[in-house]
Amino acid sequence: MRLDTTSGIPLYVQVRERLRAELDRMEQGKPIPVEAELEKQFGVSRITIRRAIDELASEGLLLRQQGKGTFVQRPKLTHELSLITSWTDQLKRLGFMPRTAHRKCIEEVAAAHVADALRLEPSEKVIKIQRVRLAQREPISYMMNYIPSRLVPEFLKRKFAQESLYELLENEYGLIAAMAVDTVGSRLATEEEAAALRIDRKAPVLSVRRLSYLEDGIPLELAFVTSRGDRYQYEVTLRGRPRPSGAQMAERFSVQFNGGKW
Repeated sequence: MRLDTTSGIPLYVQVRERLRAELDRMEQGKPIPVEAELEKQFGVSRITIRRAIDELASEGLLLRQQGKGTFVQRPKLTHELSLITSWTDQLKRLGFMPRTAHRKCIEEVAAAHVADALRLEPSEKVIKIQRVRLAQREPISYMMNYIPSRLVPEFLKRKFAQESLYELLENEYGLIAAMAVDTVGSRLATEEEAAALRIDRKAPVLSVRRLSYLEDGIPLELAFVTSRGDRYQYEVTLRGRPRPSGAQMAERFSVQFNGGKW
């Protein structure tokens, strides 16, 4: 695998790009050859190899572990929480083709915690949708969605062909989420989640509980999303600091004045 020394392209760049192509064919967590082996493979110095590896590590494609080696790492998919977007929309924005490996839809009487969140009567039913979501061919998220049956009549008779549930609700039922509350946490995967996501049992996962509402404040959907901790992350955009109200300013002035600061 000798390099082209006459092309004008720096040797470390050639090494980096050939390694990048190899990484695309390797599984997450697999070790790459040690530096000495790569030196012989490419016919270059240790410094050239290290620079190529350092750049791939800075891109999040490799992970160095002291005393253990260098391992393949996939860059994390970042889900922005500043807008109400579907998992499908987020993956498309990042340049991935979202797919569903497993989809199961049933209608059942809502469990107590679901009924409470969706403000349902004890006997009311929900549509329960269970899915394993893929980015390209890699399992990333395990989803459970609950929608009040009264909002989506004959849902089970319709063809759920779209990847995006929000798109289906909007196009087929005219239901648009106007607000959503996401609660994000971390924990260890359950046995069921580990099997669905093809990860080790009790591997770290990100857990999101989303409760979305229609414009009139009626709960639309309760969702539980479990995503691989090594492949997924959430990002929130914050702007500005809260300004004190007029009453707070008057109270602050009074405290400062009465306290003898002026």
